[in-house]
Amino acid sequence: MKIKINYKKAVLWGIVILIIQMIIGNLLYLNPIVSGIYEKYINHPSTKPMDYFGGQGSWIFLMALSSIILITLFIVLYLLLYKSIPGKGWKKGISFGMIIWIIKAVPEAFNQWMLFDYPTILIIVPLINGLIGMLIFGFFLSLIFEKFKVIEK
Repeated sequence: MKIKINYKKAVLWGIVILIIQMIIGNLLYLNPIVSGIYEKYINHPSTKPMDYFGGQGSWIFLMALSSIILITLFIVLYLLLYKSIPGKGWKKGISFGMIIWIIKAVPEAFNQWMLFDYPTILIIVPLINGLIGMLIFGFFLSLIFEKFKVIEK
């Protein structure tokens, strides 16, 4: 199967997906349950205070910038690996999200557990939120790119 990528549409709809993913990420991490869990460990020796980054504004900027870079990288990977990703339509996106989660979040969680005296709940929460977020990301990525013909077959 030969594919053609419409790069203008990829950029335009990639920005839309980026915004959707940032909203989903905020919902996953700033909801009262997760915020309450993180609040319990705010003074844990393994956590850095926001002042370390120059205050809350600088911390938020750094988190947003890293999210933009990572999501952009994931979109580029999706386009590069499109033919190799199993499934069709939204199932292709779910497969991609699962693959990214397995490659990124699982080893990261395992390394945290192995190397640091870090509260287990602070490893489990990003692992679960990462899975949910990547599945939703993959779903919207494939759905939007399919609907707006970013990738033409």
